[in-house]
Amino acid sequence: MPNIAIVSGGTATNAILDVIQQLAGDQNHNSHSNGCISYILPISDNGGSTSEIIRVMGGCSVGDIRSRITRLIPDESSGLRDLLSYRLSPNLKEAKAEWEQIVEGSHPLWASVDPPCRQIMRSFLIHVHLEILKRSRHSAKNFRLELASVGNLFLTGARLSCGSLDSSIELVLRMTRVPSNIQVLPCINTNFTYHISALLKNGAIITGQSQISHPSLPTKGRRREPSLLKSSSLSRLEYLHNGSTVSFNDDVVLQGSVAETPDQVRNVVKNAGLNWKQQDSDIDSDIASYDSDIDDDSEMGTPSYVHPELRKSQLHFNKDDNIPLPAPIERIFYISPYGEEIYPVANSRVLNCLREANTVIYSIGSLMTSIVPILILQGVGDAILHNHRKSSGSKKKVLLVNGSSDRETYGMSALDCITVICDALNYSMLFSPERKRDKSHEVTSGKFPISSFVTHILYIRFDAQIRVDVSAIESQGVKCIAVKNALGDGHAYDLTDMYKKMDEISKSKV
Repeated sequence: MPNIAIVSGGTATNAILDVIQQLAGDQNHNSHSNGCISYILPISDNGGSTSEIIRVMGGCSVGDIRSRITRLIPDESSGLRDLLSYRLSPNLKEAKAEWEQIVEGSHPLWASVDPPCRQIMRSFLIHVHLEILKRSRHSAKNFRLELASVGNLFLTGARLSCGSLDSSIELVLRMTRVPSNIQVLPCINTNFTYHISALLKNGAIITGQSQISHPSLPTKGRRREPSLLKSSSLSRLEYLHNGSTVSFNDDVVLQGSVAETPDQVRNVVKNAGLNWKQQDSDIDSDIASYDSDIDDDSEMGTPSYVHPELRKSQLHFNKDDNIPLPAPIERIFYISPYGEEIYPVANSRVLNCLREANTVIYSIGSLMTSIVPILILQGVGDAILHNHRKSSGSKKKVLLVNGSSDRETYGMSALDCITVICDALNYSMLFSPERKRDKSHEVTSGKFPISSFVTHILYIRFDAQIRVDVSAIESQGVKCIAVKNALGDGHAYDLTDMYKKMDEISKSKV
C-alpha cells in the first residue's frame, strides 16, 4: 500500500493534488483501501493576511495550511469549503461589515453550512473575534480586517482555544470530511511565530519570508526592497549588555538576549556611536510602536522585542514580482525575534511519516521559501534517510522541477536545485541531539551524496525555463524523467503524463 509524503508549500502543489490522490488509489474516496498521503507544510510565511494575525495575535503562519485543506475538502462539504476559502473585502468599511455578519451568523455564506457545524465554526470565530477586540485597546494592535481570510481566522481561533496547531488542523479535516487517509502536517507543531532569513552570496541578509519572495508594495517614504544587512558587518559596532553582545549597522540588529526596554534600545544605540533618528526613519516608528506594545506583549506571552524588518506590515505585497534578488541565495535559516540563527526541531509526526514513507516528493512551488524551510529542520534528513540506512533501497525521493524560475531561483539549473535540497538536508543533521552526544556521527556538508536524498527528478520536456542537464544529473545517480507540457502552457506539467511517470517510479526499484 503506497505511503506518500509530500514536502510542499503554497498554492502551486494544489494544481497536482489529483495526481497524488490517484497514486494513493483515492479515485473513489474509499479511504479504507488507500495508502496514506501526508502533506507537510511550512509555517514561516509572514505575508498577506497572515502577517496581520502574526502581528496582532502571534502564533505561526496558517495560510499555506488553510490553502491545502480547502483544496482537499470534498464536494459534500462545499459549504464549509466556500466559507473557509472566503476573503473579506479590500475595503476596510465593507470588510468590517462582512466580518460582523460572519461572526453573528447572518452572512449568506452560512446558508450552505449544516446547523451543527455552523455553531461549532461560529464558536471559534467568536473566540478569535474576542481576542482581536482584547488587543485593540492598544492602537498599534488594531487588526486590519481588509483582505482577511476567514479560514486563517478560524484556524487561529481553534489553535488559541485548543492550545495546539495540530489539533486545530485535525478539527477542520474531520469537520469537512476530508478522507481519513490524508494528513495535513505543519512542519513544526507550535503556538509561536517562526521566521526565516536568507543569506545571499554577496554577504547580505534578507529577513522574513515575504521580504525574500514577495516584497511589500512600496509606500510613501519607504524603500522598495527590505533592508539588506551585510553579515560580515554584524559585529562592526558592538555593545556589551548583561554579558551579551549587541550588534548594530544601518538597521538595529540585536544579537543575544538584550535591550529589554525602549530606554535600553536607545542607550545601546547611543553607546554604539549611532544617532538612531538619523539612521532610518523606520527605527523611530518601530521604537514608538514598541513603547505602546510592551505591556500588551508581556501579557500575551509574545516577544517584547521583534526585529525591525519583522514588525513591518506585509498585508499588501506583489506576488507577481519576479525581479531577481540582488545576489543568489547562499542558504536559508530560522531566526529568533532578535534576528539570531536558531535550529528548530521538526514536528514528531512529520518525522514519523518521512521515516515510513515509500515515496517522498519534493513538490513544485517556491524552493527556497516553501521547501527548504521544511528540510532544514532538525531530524528531517535522518528521517528521509531511514530506509537508506537499512539498505532496503525501497524509498523513492522525487523532485518535481518547476517549469519556471522565480526571484529566489533566478538563473539556477535543475542540478542547482537538487544541490540546494541536498545541502539543506545535510544541514538538518548537524545539530540533532544524537549527533551532539556522539561526535563520531558528526555530519559534514556533503557527506551524504545527492542520490541519498534525490533518486528521481521529473521535468517538463520542452519550453521550461529551468535548464536540465540530464547527463550531469544522472552522473550523480539521479534518474531524469521527462514529462509532457500541459496543452497551451509550456511551464506546466501535463497531469495525465505526470501520473503515468510517477506510477512507473513508484513501481520501480531504486
